[in-house]
Amino acid sequence: MTYLIKVWDLPTRLFHWALVLLMLGAVLSVLVFENMVWHANCGYALAALWLFRLLWGVVGGHWSRFAQMLFTWRQYLNYLRHPSSWTLPGHNPLGSLSVFTMLLFIGLQIVSGMASDDDAGFSGPLAAWLSNTWVAKATLYHAEIGKWVLLFLVALHLLAIAYHERIHQRRLVKPMLNGFQWQPHEAPASQDRWRHRLLGLLVCAVCALWVYVGLQLAQGFTWQ
Repeated sequence: MTYLIKVWDLPTRLFHWALVLLMLGAVLSVLVFENMVWHANCGYALAALWLFRLLWGVVGGHWSRFAQMLFTWRQYLNYLRHPSSWTLPGHNPLGSLSVFTMLLFIGLQIVSGMASDDDAGFSGPLAAWLSNTWVAKATLYHAEIGKWVLLFLVALHLLAIAYHERIHQRRLVKPMLNGFQWQPHEAPASQDRWRHRLLGLLVCAVCALWVYVGLQLAQGFTWQ
């Protein structure tokens, strides 16, 4: 007998696909269109989205919370030995580790981008707060290191999805579209009522406001 479980709430699913679109937009704005204004706007939107995910990891649906992504070393080892035996909804141990890693490096890329100065007319809003030495370090990381780390993590993420879909016959893409996942046993479902979705909208609005206010404050500061 199998059970259809609501795993991913709507705010989590919208976050996921908005992240995909904004990261793609950030890449194309530089490589194809050579438009730093678009690139910066994608970065600001990503900053709000990143903050949203941090907060949603605390107040979001059951399987979106960070508390459900914390595992012991024994659980990691057991999963590596017997990956096909993992049947819980949500992220498996390696998937959870990839979420934290991705959030870490996305955050680093956002901050380093805001602190960068490319000497070609674009200066990030945080660059004025920092000395030239730190701005140079941020620019180097953002342009030469961080982007390759993120591209590697994205490629690894896509390969992992393909592996689970093809080898283990575990559907990962469809649940991120409709929120539901078939499970061999009963499990807690994520809340996804309208009240919960309105909370997600409120959290998103607060994060966007934080970024907007932060940008306004940063642009009025000059390093002395």
